[in-house]
Amino acid sequence: MASESRFRFDPRIKRELLGQKRSILIGVGCSALAAGLYGWTLDFTQHAVDSIDALHKSHAAAEFDHLAKYCGILVAIFLLRYIFVRFQTYYLAHAVAKLTTDLRRKLMSKLLRLPVTYFNEKRSGAVQSILTNDVNVFQSAVQILRDSVEAPIKATVSLAYIVYMQWEMAVVTFLMIPVLGVIVNQNAKRMRKAQAEVQVDLADVGAVTQETLQGVRVVKAFGAEAQMDKQYAGLTQRSLVSQLKTAKLVAKLKPLVELLGAVGLILAFLIGGWLALHGDLRVSKMVVLAIALDNINQGFRGISGLSNTYSAVQAAADRIYGEILEVPEPPEHSGSLQLKTVKGEIEFRNVSFAYPDGTPALRNVSFTIEPGTSLALVGPSGAGKSTIADLLLRFYEPSSGDIFVDGVNLRDLDVAWLRNQVGVVPQQTFLFAGSIDDNLRLGAPEATEEQIGKALRMAHAENFTAEFRERNLPVLGERGVKLSGGQMQRVAIARALIREPSILLLDEATSALDAASEQAVTEALQEVMETRTTLFIAHRLTTAARATRILLLKKGEVVEIGSHRELVDHDGEYAALFRLFSAGVLEDSLG
Repeated sequence: MASESRFRFDPRIKRELLGQKRSILIGVGCSALAAGLYGWTLDFTQHAVDSIDALHKSHAAAEFDHLAKYCGILVAIFLLRYIFVRFQTYYLAHAVAKLTTDLRRKLMSKLLRLPVTYFNEKRSGAVQSILTNDVNVFQSAVQILRDSVEAPIKATVSLAYIVYMQWEMAVVTFLMIPVLGVIVNQNAKRMRKAQAEVQVDLADVGAVTQETLQGVRVVKAFGAEAQMDKQYAGLTQRSLVSQLKTAKLVAKLKPLVELLGAVGLILAFLIGGWLALHGDLRVSKMVVLAIALDNINQGFRGISGLSNTYSAVQAAADRIYGEILEVPEPPEHSGSLQLKTVKGEIEFRNVSFAYPDGTPALRNVSFTIEPGTSLALVGPSGAGKSTIADLLLRFYEPSSGDIFVDGVNLRDLDVAWLRNQVGVVPQQTFLFAGSIDDNLRLGAPEATEEQIGKALRMAHAENFTAEFRERNLPVLGERGVKLSGGQMQRVAIARALIREPSILLLDEATSALDAASEQAVTEALQEVMETRTTLFIAHRLTTAARATRILLLKKGEVVEIGSHRELVDHDGEYAALFRLFSAGVLEDSLG
């Protein structure tokens, strides 16, 4: 058909299809062979009809032998077609399942390699939609290949065999409908169960997809990209197995239904011949005409639907590649240096930073944190506190200036190694929906039971997590079992401590705790901070006062730096803020 030539695949789509070329070639080849058999079917159907007609005229028993021969040939043709269609159905379903599984893995691996700036600019729901809806549409490319081969062949061969005879003989095929109903009903329960497994597995994949995207900062901060990639690959593999299980059921049911329909047609011929032999039926060529016309209609319907399907696949490919796979990965300029020992000295030297849109966040910021001491970052919302933390973790690169750890420029240090030296506790706690141990092993997959227990004790989280660990319960979502906000934050603190980092990065780590819990965790953190360098973002002045030194930021610039006592005695902006707080005029929060 001429319309077939319009569908020239985008090279990107071709590349994905070539990855499944063996299954596609087998499936499309079987489809072409099955369609080609329609010509033989119509040919021997014509012979069978002619025999019936001859029987009607002559009533010679010998003509019935001819009819039986043609019916036997037709049985063989339909059995052969059954085999081709079964292989076609399975191998194309296999190609679709593998295509979507491999594409989703490729997309997730790419997303985990993209910088934090990408996720700042994208809505997680839109990204997730690409991994689900667009990938599902993309798989229709396999359908286009099949239909662009099968539909034209089916329509073309049928055109050569249009003949006429009485239509009444075809009515007998409806006798097979109850039989088909029984078969479909028997397979329905197994299909529903198999499909339910597919949906559950896809739901698990979707949940992990969303969690990974929402918690990408935590994943990157703990250097857990490979760990999460492995977990995602395991879930998608399980989903692949359930999809192939469903494909086997479909491959068994679909051609069987078609075979039984063909048997009904053959039975109609035999019964019609018997009636013609006794002079009770006038043979016509309507049966072959009906079959041929139905084949042609199916072919044209398939061809007409290719345009819409092709457009949908192309649009999905544009989103998959344009929004994710073809997004450039800016080099992190990662060095290869890994220090044997880390004292924990941190220095920002004339650091300035502006976001991609040109908005300045920091201007000539300089400070030093001595090993084993703590520095509290204080200032109003938008002052640049979080930007300093992000620069230390190398989520961003400074526009100018340098950052040093133990006198070594961050650009010379291996990024993954650097992040392994930093224990991070964000203000907005993010826990994955696994067990307590799973969450603590993020970034520390080889952690022992003793190390997990020690980290939980240090975070004063051992008591309330005991039942969760004993019963291996998830921290979220199973039968309403979940942790409170304060408990989740203490688990996050334990997660930061389990690797025994040389540097702690805390974003008001006690903000979600009640008074008793805050006191307990504060004491525990004080013990931990005595041997580690700690940089924490303080939203409350009472928290900032506990730090060795305090840095007050305003509009990205350093206003004051010193200990709490020094800044109060200096009688500057920090002292003014503290006096307002002490007098009850200012709430104990700076944003």
